[in-house]
Amino acid sequence: TPEELVCQWETLDEILAVLALCTDTQRERFLLYALYDFSYAEIAKMCGCSKSAVEKSVSAVKNIFKKF
Repeated sequence: TPEELVCQWETLDEILAVLALCTDTQRERFLLYALYDFSYAEIAKMCGCSKSAVEKSVSAVKNIFKKF
């Protein structure tokens, strides 16, 4: 329905607004995790960082979403 479409666009706008508040690194790691379902270890290997760094990035983005 048109109402559902408007709600979907509003949700997308909110998601994009939150992602705009993130650093490039946070955004990249979060999207690899959330959209592509890579594990923290896989993302760490791809990005050349530690698994802990990936966990911190993903957690930071999740916290931004919670506050938004």
